Amino acid sequence: MEHQIVHACGHEQIHVIYGFNTQVARKARWLRTTKCRACFLADRKAEQAEATARDSATIAHLDLPMLIGSECQVAWAVAIRISRLAALTTSPHTSDNSDCDLCLRIYDAKWWIDHRNLSHAEFLAQATKRLQIADMPANGQGSEAA
Repeated sequence: MEHQIVHACGHEQIHVIYGFNTQVARKARWLRTTKCRACFLADRKAEQAEATARDSATIAHLDLPMLIGSECQVAWAVAIRISRLAALTTSPHTSDNSDCDLCLRIYDAKWWIDHRNLSHAEFLAQATKRLQIADMPANGQGSEAA
Protein backbone atom coordinates (compact mmCIF):
# COMPACT_ATOMS: atom_id res chain seq x y z
CA MET A 1 0.00 0.00 0.00
CA GLU A 2 1.32 3.46 -0.91
CA HIS A 3 1.93 6.02 1.82
CA GLN A 4 2.84 9.68 1.42
CA ILE A 5 5.67 10.32 3.91
CA VAL A 6 7.11 13.70 4.90
CA HIS A 7 10.74 12.98 5.76
CA ALA A 8 12.92 14.72 8.35
CA CYS A 9 14.48 16.79 5.55
CA GLY A 10 11.04 18.20 4.68
CA HIS A 11 10.64 16.43 1.35
CA GLU A 12 7.62 14.27 0.58
CA GLN A 13 8.03 10.85 -0.93
CA ILE A 14 5.69 7.97 -1.72
CA HIS A 15 6.64 4.65 -0.14
CA VAL A 16 5.07 1.26 -0.65
CA ILE A 17 4.86 -0.39 2.76
CA TYR A 18 3.60 -3.93 3.25
CA GLY A 19 2.74 -5.82 6.40
CA PHE A 20 0.25 -5.78 9.23
CA ASN A 21 -1.18 -2.43 10.29
CA THR A 22 1.18 -2.16 13.27
CA GLN A 23 4.18 -2.94 11.05
CA VAL A 24 3.09 -0.38 8.47
CA ALA A 25 2.59 2.27 11.17
CA ARG A 26 6.00 1.51 12.72
CA LYS A 27 7.74 1.70 9.33
CA ALA A 28 5.94 4.96 8.47
CA ARG A 29 7.01 6.50 11.82
CA TRP A 30 10.59 5.43 11.20
CA LEU A 31 10.58 6.81 7.64
CA ARG A 32 9.48 10.21 9.01
CA THR A 33 12.71 10.33 11.04
CA THR A 34 14.95 9.67 8.02
CA LYS A 35 15.97 11.73 5.02
CA CYS A 36 14.37 11.19 1.63
CA ARG A 37 16.28 9.12 -0.91
CA ALA A 38 17.55 12.16 -2.85
CA CYS A 39 18.91 13.86 0.30
CA PHE A 40 20.39 10.58 1.56
CA LEU A 41 22.21 10.00 -1.73
CA ALA A 42 23.42 13.61 -1.87
CA ASP A 43 24.80 13.35 1.69
CA ARG A 44 26.51 10.05 0.91
CA LYS A 45 28.06 11.47 -2.25
CA ALA A 46 29.33 14.51 -0.31
CA GLU A 47 30.83 12.25 2.38
CA GLN A 48 32.57 10.15 -0.26
CA ALA A 49 33.94 13.27 -1.97
CA GLU A 50 35.22 14.57 1.37
CA ALA A 51 36.87 11.24 2.17
CA THR A 52 38.47 11.10 -1.28
CA ALA A 53 39.80 14.64 -0.88
CA ARG A 54 41.21 13.80 2.55
CA ASP A 55 42.80 10.60 1.24
CA SER A 56 44.19 12.43 -1.81
CA ALA A 57 45.91 14.92 0.49
CA THR A 58 47.40 12.02 2.48
CA ILE A 59 48.98 10.46 -0.61
CA ALA A 60 49.81 13.69 -2.48
CA HIS A 61 53.53 12.87 -2.23
CA LEU A 62 53.08 9.69 -4.32
CA ASP A 63 53.38 9.74 -8.11
CA LEU A 64 50.26 7.83 -9.19
CA PRO A 65 50.52 6.22 -12.63
CA MET A 66 47.53 6.09 -14.96
CA LEU A 67 45.31 3.03 -14.66
CA ILE A 68 44.34 0.88 -17.63
CA GLY A 69 40.72 -0.11 -18.24
CA SER A 70 37.39 1.24 -19.39
CA GLU A 71 36.45 4.78 -18.41
CA CYS A 72 34.03 3.51 -15.77
CA GLN A 73 36.55 1.01 -14.37
CA VAL A 74 39.29 3.63 -14.17
CA ALA A 75 37.04 6.14 -12.37
CA TRP A 76 36.04 3.54 -9.78
CA ALA A 77 39.53 2.08 -9.42
CA VAL A 78 41.10 5.53 -8.90
CA ALA A 79 38.85 6.10 -5.87
CA ILE A 80 39.63 2.60 -4.56
CA ARG A 81 43.38 3.06 -5.07
CA ILE A 82 43.41 6.46 -3.35
CA SER A 83 41.53 5.06 -0.37
CA ARG A 84 43.71 1.95 -0.14
CA LEU A 85 47.02 3.83 -0.48
CA ALA A 86 45.93 6.38 2.13
CA ALA A 87 45.08 3.54 4.51
CA LEU A 88 48.46 1.89 3.84
CA THR A 89 50.29 5.19 4.34
CA THR A 90 48.67 5.83 7.72
CA SER A 91 48.75 2.19 8.88
CA PRO A 92 50.90 1.50 11.94
CA HIS A 93 51.99 -1.77 10.29
CA THR A 94 53.58 0.05 7.35
CA SER A 95 56.97 1.35 8.42
CA ASP A 96 58.06 2.68 5.04
CA ASN A 97 56.65 3.34 1.60
CA SER A 98 57.62 -0.07 0.22
CA ASP A 99 54.02 -1.31 0.42
CA CYS A 100 52.79 1.77 -1.45
CA ASP A 101 55.60 1.45 -4.00
CA LEU A 102 54.58 -2.16 -4.55
CA CYS A 103 50.97 -1.14 -5.17
CA LEU A 104 51.95 1.69 -7.50
CA ARG A 105 53.31 -0.89 -9.95
CA ILE A 106 49.80 -2.28 -10.58
CA TYR A 107 48.17 -0.45 -13.48
CA ASP A 108 45.11 -2.65 -14.10
CA ALA A 109 41.89 -0.96 -12.95
CA LYS A 110 40.08 -4.31 -12.88
CA TRP A 111 42.62 -5.68 -10.40
CA TRP A 112 42.00 -2.79 -7.98
CA ILE A 113 38.24 -3.32 -8.23
CA ASP A 114 38.46 -7.09 -7.78
CA HIS A 115 40.64 -6.77 -4.65
CA ARG A 116 38.92 -3.79 -3.00
CA ASN A 117 37.47 -5.72 -0.04
CA LEU A 118 40.60 -7.58 1.09
CA SER A 119 42.32 -6.94 4.41
CA HIS A 120 45.66 -5.09 4.26
CA ALA A 121 47.67 -8.30 4.66
CA GLU A 122 45.67 -10.19 2.01
CA PHE A 123 45.78 -7.18 -0.29
CA LEU A 124 49.57 -6.89 -0.08
CA ALA A 125 49.94 -10.65 -0.58
CA GLN A 126 47.80 -10.48 -3.73
CA ALA A 127 49.74 -7.44 -4.98
CA THR A 128 53.02 -9.30 -4.48
CA LYS A 129 51.62 -12.36 -6.23
CA ARG A 130 50.34 -10.23 -9.12
CA LEU A 131 53.72 -8.59 -9.62
CA GLN A 132 55.58 -11.91 -9.41
CA ILE A 133 53.33 -13.31 -12.15
CA ALA A 134 53.79 -10.16 -14.24
CA ASP A 135 57.59 -10.36 -13.88
CA MET A 136 57.73 -13.99 -15.11
CA PRO A 137 59.29 -14.52 -18.54
CA ALA A 138 56.82 -15.44 -21.28
CA ASN A 139 58.22 -18.98 -21.66
CA GLY A 140 57.63 -19.71 -17.95
CA GLN A 141 61.31 -20.33 -17.14
CA GLY A 142 63.23 -18.47 -14.47
CA SER A 143 66.04 -16.09 -15.29
CA GLU A 144 69.47 -17.56 -15.90
CA ALA A 145 71.09 -15.13 -13.43
CA ALA A 146 69.52 -16.91 -10.47
